[in-house]
Amino acid sequence: MAGLTVYEPDEEDGDVDSLPWAVTFEARVGEEWASFLCGPYDRAEAIELAESVLAQDSSVSAVVEPLMPVESAQDVLDAVAEMRADEE
Repeated sequence: MAGLTVYEPDEEDGDVDSLPWAVTFEARVGEEWASFLCGPYDRAEAIELAESVLAQDSSVSAVVEPLMPVESAQDVLDAVAEMRADEE
């Protein structure tokens, strides 16, 4: 479905299907409004909600992804450093 991005975990990501999932709704090209995040849902529920919204309004896009638990600020900083290194 156009406008829908669903996070597909790699094998090394572990069992992310058991995590809570969120949907971020965003404006598509030509519109400007603040995106918003909603959830938590089970993965299937998040995908179903996103597909339902997109079926009714093609000017919206949706990203479905797991909510990754972090236990400290250092966990966040480590994840950011890893993503920066991946981009380089």
